[in-house]
Amino acid sequence: MPNLDNRIILAAQPKATPYRLFDGKGLFLVVKPSGAKAWMLRVQVAGKRHDVGLGGYPTVSLKEAREKAETMRKQARAGIDPIEEREAARREREAARKALEEAQACTFRAVAEACIQSQAPGWKDRKTAVMWRNSLERWAYPEIGDMPVAAIDKHAVMRAISAVWRERPATARKVLRRIGAVLRYAAAHGWRANDNPADARMLRNMGLPALPGGRNLPSLSWARIPLFWVALDNVEGMGAAALRFAILTALRSGEVRKARWNWISFEGPVPVLTVPGEAMKGKRSAEVLPHRVPLAPAALEVLARAYREATGLPCTVAELPKRAALAGKALIFPSATRRTPISDMTMSAVMRRMNADCPRGAPPPWRDADGRDAVPHGMRSSFSTWVDDGHPAEREAAERALGSGPIDRLERRGQM
Repeated sequence: MPNLDNRIILAAQPKATPYRLFDGKGLFLVVKPSGAKAWMLRVQVAGKRHDVGLGGYPTVSLKEAREKAETMRKQARAGIDPIEEREAARREREAARKALEEAQACTFRAVAEACIQSQAPGWKDRKTAVMWRNSLERWAYPEIGDMPVAAIDKHAVMRAISAVWRERPATARKVLRRIGAVLRYAAAHGWRANDNPADARMLRNMGLPALPGGRNLPSLSWARIPLFWVALDNVEGMGAAALRFAILTALRSGEVRKARWNWISFEGPVPVLTVPGEAMKGKRSAEVLPHRVPLAPAALEVLARAYREATGLPCTVAELPKRAALAGKALIFPSATRRTPISDMTMSAVMRRMNADCPRGAPPPWRDADGRDAVPHGMRSSFSTWVDDGHPAEREAAERALGSGPIDRLERRGQM
C-alpha cells in the first residue's frame, strides 16, 4: 500500500540535508533544505538502476506522480530506458522547434524541412522523408534552396528541374511534385501566394520538353463529348450506365464500379456521393480523406436508370432517396450476379462496340488525336482539358473534383 498522502507531504518540513519520503514501488519525494519538494522514481532497466525525476510538488500532484511512475514502470518492464525515452522526446521537440524557426525565415530549404516534419507522421514508410530530403538536396536546393519562398516563380522552378528533367525523367516527376508540395505548404501558412509554379503543363508551355514515355490514356476531345453522350444514351446495359455516371462525376472507373447506394446522402440542397478514403486510388498516407461528389440532376437520372437496370423495378429520381435507403450497401452498378461490381472490361467494351458499330467504310468516331480508341478512364482527361481550355481559373477546383486535391497530373502519379 502507498505510504504517502497529501497531509503527510504538506506537513514535511525542510531539514539541514535532503531527505526522502517513500510512497512505495520505487516512488519517493525528496524534501530539500530550501523547502522545495521533488518526485523521483527508482527503476531498473536491464539490471541497471535509474533515478528518474518526475517533477516538483505541488506542480505535480501525488496522483499525477503515481500515474507517471506507473507509466515509467511499464516502460522499464518492456526494456525501455525512461530517461533515454524522455531525452529522445526532448530532442524531437527541439528538432521541431528548430524546423519551425527555419521555416519562419521563409527560405525554400527551411519551409521544405518544416513541410517534411509536418507530413512525415502520416507516411507509412519512414524512408520517405529521407528520399524527400535527398532529392531536394541534390536537385532543388542548389538553385532555389536559399531563395525566399515567396519569391519562387515558374522561372525559378524551371531552372531547378531543367537538368534532372532531361537526365532522369522518373526522378524529375518526383522532384517537381515535391517542390509543388512545399510551395503549397508555404501558401497554407501564409508565406507565399496561393499559386503553383510547379505546374508541369505551364512549364511545358514555357519550353520544358515532355518526358519520354508515360503517354496519357486515349481520351476524346472535350468538344466531342456532347456528341458521344447522345450516342451513349442509346446504349443499354449496366456498363453504359456506369460510363454515363463516370462522365458526369469525373470519378475513376474503379470508384464508379465499386460505388454503393449507402455512399449517397440526399440530405441538404444537393445530393452527395462520398467515396470512402480506403476506396480511392493511390493512397499517400495512412489516412486518406473521403472524396465528396455533388450529384447533378443528370447524374440522378443515371442512378435511377441503373436501379431499374439492376432490379427490374420502376424507379424515378424522386424515389431515389427511398430506394437508396432500402438498397443500403448494395452495389449501384453490379454484375449479372449482383454480388460483385461490373468489371473494368465491361465499361471498356461499351466504347469498343460504339466504335465497331460505325457505318461501313467510315473511320471509328470515338478516338483520340493519335487515332487510338478512347477508353473510359480517358474521360477524366477530357474533363481536365476542358477546364484548362475554357476555365483555367478553376484549375484547383477541377483537381478537387478529380479527387486529387490542388495538385497537377504529375503529382497524381503513384507514391511520393
